[in-house]
Amino acid sequence: MRRALTVIIAFHWAAILCAGGVLHAGSGMSATAGSGLEIGLTSIVVAAQILAALAFFWVLVSVLMHSDRTAAGQGDVGRIAIGAGLVATTIAALATFGDLAGSQVYALQFAGLLVSHVVMQSERPVANERIGANDNSRATARLLAMLAATDAKINRMARSSGGHGDHSR
Repeated sequence: MRRALTVIIAFHWAAILCAGGVLHAGSGMSATAGSGLEIGLTSIVVAAQILAALAFFWVLVSVLMHSDRTAAGQGDVGRIAIGAGLVATTIAALATFGDLAGSQVYALQFAGLLVSHVVMQSERPVANERIGANDNSRATARLLAMLAATDAKINRMARSSGGHGDHSR
């Protein structure tokens, strides 16, 4: 299995974000006497974290089924999951704005998601598309470069012979 780190990272973030959503839901349930704004903010945080956890679960399934190897959608699932995780982390950090310890935890989580993105992108398969039989772009580029070099050489020779040539005409 070539993408073992991606599987581990996807499972890790799915578990962390799901646990965070459950913990926020539990804290929202215990504070039933809280204001409607607090309950609404808690539900937004829970929804964002659960959706991000589902996105990472989607990455896990797509990597295990090798469905992310197509050239059209290569790595898109991972980028979507990382983006959802960053949004969920930002929302949760804004919800705990006054709590310094909570802000530090979310800052570390944000940095961890960015590092995870780098690792996942470095592990993704590279599309090995063969050059088609009718693709002559390298040959064309070489020919154009040779023509430009020949033209420059002819121009230099014409300039150098023009100044030192025979004036008997």
